[in-house]
Parts: sequence; C-alpha cells; structure tokens
Amino acid sequence: MPSLLLKTLTLRQLLLLSTLGRELNLSRSADLLHTTQPALSRSLAQMENALGVRLFQRTTKRMSLTAAGMSLMQHANRILAELELAEEELAGIEAGGSGEVRVGAFAAFSTELLAQALTRLRSMSPGVRFSVEVRKVDELRDALMNGQIDLMLSHAEFQIDLNAVEVHELYQERILVMVRQDHPLVRRRKLAFEEFAPYPWVLPSSDTPLRPKINRMLSVYRRAPPQGGPDIQTDSLALAYSLVRHAGMVWAIASRHAQWVARDKEVRILECKPELLSGPFCAFTLRGAKLPAITRTLIHCLRQMAQESRGVSASTGARAG
Repeated sequence: MPSLLLKTLTLRQLLLLSTLGRELNLSRSADLLHTTQPALSRSLAQMENALGVRLFQRTTKRMSLTAAGMSLMQHANRILAELELAEEELAGIEAGGSGEVRVGAFAAFSTELLAQALTRLRSMSPGVRFSVEVRKVDELRDALMNGQIDLMLSHAEFQIDLNAVEVHELYQERILVMVRQDHPLVRRRKLAFEEFAPYPWVLPSSDTPLRPKINRMLSVYRRAPPQGGPDIQTDSLALAYSLVRHAGMVWAIASRHAQWVARDKEVRILECKPELLSGPFCAFTLRGAKLPAITRTLIHCLRQMAQESRGVSASTGARAG
C-alpha cells in the first residue's frame, strides 16, 4: 500500500518545502519558485492539511520550521539532490561518457563482482577508460586522500577520518576455510577453531583485520609446531591457492572468492564455527568531491551486482567433492 506521503506529496511540494525552509520568507520563496505569495500560502496550507501536521510557525513578523517541518525538509532536500544526480547521470550516459575512472581495490574484494560491474559499464559508456590497481588498505587510503584514485574498494575495518570520506556499503562478506580435497579436515565433523590449529596455514598480511583473529586462534589452540611445516604469509591470492593445492595448507578465504575458486574439484570449502570474521565491504569516496556520473554509476552497479548474486554466494559452504 502506498504511504500517506507517497499519496500526498508531489515533487513541486517538496521543492516548495525545501525553498521555504531555507528562505523562511514567503515573498522571497515565491520569487524563486516563480509564483505569487498568495498562491504559495495556499499550496502550503493544502500540504499541511493533507498531512495533518504544521510545518511552519507563522506570525506577522517571522516564520520558523516546526520539528515536523524540519524533519520533512531534510528528507525533501535529499530527494531533490538525488534527482539532480540522476539527471546528471542520464546526461552523461546519453552523451556516451569520456574520461577515466581510477579504482583502487583491496585484494579480498570480490574480483568477480568488480569484473561484472565493469563489464556492464563498458557497454554503457564505451568512451570511458577504467584503471584498477590492487594495494594494501593503508596504501589505498593514502591514494584516495591524495587524489590518486577516485574510488577505494575495501573492508571498513581501518583508521580513516569519516569527516573526509563518504562510505557506500556494497555487500556483507564472511570468511571461509579452504583445504585440499584429501586434507584430513575434510573427514572431520567438528570444525571448531581447535580443529584447524594443528595444521600449517597460509596467513594473510599482518595489516588485515583477519590476521589478529587467526593469530589468537593459533596461540590458544596450537600446542606444537604445525604438522607438515611452518605457516607462510602472503597477500597473493594465486600463491595462497597454489599452496593449498600443492602443500596441503589451510587458507582463510573470502566467501565471494571461494565461490569462484571452488569450481576446482581439487579443493574443498569448509565453514569454521564460530566464523573467523564477517563484515561489510564498501566503496569509499572523498566527502564533498563532485563525483563524475560514471563513478556514481559504478558504485550503483557494484551494489546491484552484489544484490543479484547474494543468493548464490550465501549458499557457498561445505560441498561434496
């Protein structure tokens, strides 16, 4: 069922509320809206009657917003701002687009998701150039703040001034465990932390939020040096994958990467109970920067592709060989 506001308010009334709330003067607002003061007063009265609330307190000398008026005006401003952005994006898409979008991504960000979004955008805006580089989180943060990249794709667990950046949540990620098909853990039913500790691990970089979790788990439950040799640290996904296949090591992998890697029948994806780590992956842009339409569209495509693939990724877990 449509809400009261959807049935009552028009875009012209939202513009009236936004303008009058900013100017707090009927005469100036009427001039800006290219109407007369009596007509503006009638429109305001009709809106208040339809909503059943007072939006402004009016006297002969001044007017001010009520609490309800302030709240509704803030929503009106956001809606009008989004429509302005939509108009810019439509104009940019219609013109074919040009220029370059510079993307910095953390290694654990879903490459499948990014590839799908870029593929869709390339068909929409063939004149736009895209560059993508994979770096550590601190390097990405510095590159964003220094204007070397337009968009940062990463988890949200790092130090950054939220007054300086806009955060756009894209999808929720969780960490699974990968082993070789013939690994002893495949035969285990109980897969709590203590079951993983005796085996050698492919460790993520020390600056990732996952590493302290694994370190704590190993320090508590590992009673002797790991069977089969020491742990190995790397931020290379390709090397980690090869170490799982050839050295029989244990690797903690983001679920969206696991969805792609698990096509290989020589490996098995296991779930750790409780989970090693879960949380949001986001796009970060500089706060207050005027983003090109194509950059905003890329964020929208990433979010849309994540929603479309949510059901598939949520089903990734232990599977038969």
